[in-house]
Amino acid sequence: MDKRMLNLIIGVGLAVIAIMLIHTRMQQDQKLIQQLASKGEILEVVVARVDIPKEGTVTRDMVVLKRIRSNAYQPGDLTSPESTIGKFAKLDILKGQHVNSTMLRSSAGTKFLSQRIPKGMRAMTLSVDKISAIEGLIKPSDYVDIIGTFNISAGQNLVVTLFQGIRVLATGKNISPHRVDKTADTVTVALKPDDIKLLTFVLESGNKIRLTLRAPLDSSQEIGYAAVTLDVLMKRLGMYAPPPQTEKESTLEIYKGSQKEKISVSR
Repeated sequence: MDKRMLNLIIGVGLAVIAIMLIHTRMQQDQKLIQQLASKGEILEVVVARVDIPKEGTVTRDMVVLKRIRSNAYQPGDLTSPESTIGKFAKLDILKGQHVNSTMLRSSAGTKFLSQRIPKGMRAMTLSVDKISAIEGLIKPSDYVDIIGTFNISAGQNLVVTLFQGIRVLATGKNISPHRVDKTADTVTVALKPDDIKLLTFVLESGNKIRLTLRAPLDSSQEIGYAAVTLDVLMKRLGMYAPPPQTEKESTLEIYKGSQKEKISVSR
């Protein structure tokens, strides 16, 4: 047999044996871990996969489960990554450190407005009065619709729903969802970047907006964003009368050489 072929067969054989030994060892280790876990000698706790800065929001990719000996467990160590997601770090949590319940606080206790902005959204502050702010009874975490009024011609206005189900981030300087600020003359909402440009254009053009408050579980959507004009209002009241149609004037075209002349023809 060719020596190179023999060496190849031997190499493949050794590789297969090594894989079998590794697999056997892994099975033994897994069995041992299961035995220790059943006896309560091994636990899984949440540890920081990366450094988590103070006041940072914990995301799923920042934490991981790690097996530890039971004697290394500290009271309050978290055992589920889901229990950490969306919460804020009270202090710097270093990579590899156990994540303890005393290190985190819930989103309800946010200190900064930036912590309340949903991913992919932007915060925009709107000037409001008592009417458009529902007598100051809107609070952070409420949802509102934004209605716009446009003057499209002399004596003709158009009212349309611009945005639906918009989250309120703050009223005045209040970002707590458990407090109402009746004196606030601004409301900060979360909008997509493109929607912010659209609303900015609406406001800078001198148009008016009004907020309408939604029920907490109301996720309904108005289909078609139907606009309301004077004609629509009159139709709703049953008082609409179509404008009289003007009779088109009859004309006669007369050609004088290469010149064309139109002459009104009365009936």
